Amino acid sequence: MKFILVYILFGITTLSAQPNFSTVITAVKTANMSTINQYLDANVDVTVGDKDGSYNKAQAAFVIRSFFTTNTPSHCSMVHSGAARDGASYYCIGNLSAGGNKFRIYIFFKKVGAAYLIQEMRFEED
Repeated sequence: MKFILVYILFGITTLSAQPNFSTVITAVKTANMSTINQYLDANVDVTVGDKDGSYNKAQAAFVIRSFFTTNTPSHCSMVHSGAARDGASYYCIGNLSAGGNKFRIYIFFKKVGAAYLIQEMRFEED
């Protein structure tokens, strides 16, 4: 009986120990940079179309904010999410309608301390 209880508790903990995908997708949908900024790691790889780079947190936020300035989001939905086998990293893929264009977004999270932080964001035009 104790084994079953431990297994159930471990399973619940494991299920909740992942990035908050819905919060980040909602933040992208509303161009909410203060929420996105909370999830950015100290260094983030950002790709917008054919331009990509590795930036510190402030620079990454600026690049993402600039993208939203020229491409005001109107809709964003998550299409797929997954995890690495070690459970230390996750990703989600979504569809974004912004500025009259359609984009595929890719967000990669990695566990840093007790939190999952964004390591990479890509906005690729469909």
